Amino acid sequence: MSNFFDCFELVLATTPALKREVYKVRYQVYCDELGYEDKSQFLQPLERDRFDPHSQHFLIRHKRTGLAAGTARCVVPFDMFGHKQPLPSELFCRHALDPSVITAMGLRRGDYAEVSRIAIPAVFRRCIPVDHPMNLEQRVCHFSPEERVNFPHIATCLYFALAAFYQQCDAIQSMIAMMEPRLMKHLNRAGIYFQPAGQLIDYHGSRQAFILYKDDLLTNIKPLFKPFFERVRKIVDAELASETPLALEIA
Repeated sequence: MSNFFDCFELVLATTPALKREVYKVRYQVYCDELGYEDKSQFLQPLERDRFDPHSQHFLIRHKRTGLAAGTARCVVPFDMFGHKQPLPSELFCRHALDPSVITAMGLRRGDYAEVSRIAIPAVFRRCIPVDHPMNLEQRVCHFSPEERVNFPHIATCLYFALAAFYQQCDAIQSMIAMMEPRLMKHLNRAGIYFQPAGQLIDYHGSRQAFILYKDDLLTNIKPLFKPFFERVRKIVDAELASETPLALEIA
């Protein structure tokens, strides 16, 4: 993973143009590829919802082709005026959350944000033979072995970016996520240990509520992944300092 940033770039999507790119990736993954969302609900091929205005969005691009390789958002529990806002899991998966877990951690409503809308296009999340050309956006792309070996690290980079962001937000003490248990196992390899916070449910596939407390993050990242996390954190910190996005304004 030492050459990950030779192949990919990480940016905070804070401009309208970058956010459109994020929404386009989400439409591709959630509507076209996975069929989780109904295309008829969107006037344009852009998947967006009520939570986007009070979210911080992240985007990973493949440098050589310019293709979007992944996106994620951190939904914060306040809007730009400091008014409390619901999180996605509170509206759609409340029955899957175990409130005793949150209570046991000493957390109150507003102390935690939510990881949401992790979207990685199929070409970057599937194992494809090295010599197999891909028809993407009406052009043929070949990915080198060096590029392909970094594909599994896209998800890790997104979660490291989310973690680096919420390390900067004093008002947020923890983050929750509704994710597939197999993704949790993938993150464990890097030392990102969300703990179960609810039961397994069927919501766009098998999903379970997980929670990660801020103080547990830095101490658990595995040594092999620490340089990767530090590189991600420097990128996030630099962009936060220059952009002053929503969550820092309200923290």
